[in-house]
Amino acid sequence: MFIHQIPSIVPNLLPKLIWSRPVDEKSNAVYFTFDDGPTPEITNFVLDCLTQFEAKATFFCIGKNVVNNPEIVKSILTDGHQVGNHTMNHANAWKYSKEDYWQNYLDCEEVFRKMEIKSVGFRPPYGRVNSFIYREMSLDTPIFMWSFLTGDYNQDLSTQAIIKAGIRHIKPGSIVVFHDSVKAFPRLKVVLPALLEYCLQQNLKPEIL
Repeated sequence: MFIHQIPSIVPNLLPKLIWSRPVDEKSNAVYFTFDDGPTPEITNFVLDCLTQFEAKATFFCIGKNVVNNPEIVKSILTDGHQVGNHTMNHANAWKYSKEDYWQNYLDCEEVFRKMEIKSVGFRPPYGRVNSFIYREMSLDTPIFMWSFLTGDYNQDLSTQAIIKAGIRHIKPGSIVVFHDSVKAFPRLKVVLPALLEYCLQQNLKPEIL
């Protein structure tokens, strides 16, 4: 069974990480995020959907994809969205040394710096966190996790199952993860418009982090 919703105990055990955004009685903001891009055509599809629904989002970009697709990143920013660091090469924190992982992060930051882009923070690829990320990186860098994982990359999940889970779990303050990647696109192209429509019906407003 795919776990879309982070169990409530996890944020309590790892409070230095950002799992959701604070809400008050008047808040209707939700936070759509997209990992692993930018990807030609797919990220542009996402941008068109967001524009159609007057929604804003945050894109956690892989540095090498930014280098290969700078115009798409410019479109992301021009449309009023924001970007964050997802390492240079989608580095797995459980397989890299502290030094190599940090360098992978810094390489992505350098790509942003050269393009005069300010990163909103960091999302570790695969959601994999180690003691270095938790105890050291989090001191100076916001580490964004999520409340709801669509699982759009999972070929075993149907689009209707993802949409149903989103309707059940997305609420004010939720941080929602999609992927603007080739692997995810067969599900993303159905799920994203459906969940944007759901948010519109429920008066939930997708905003930048």
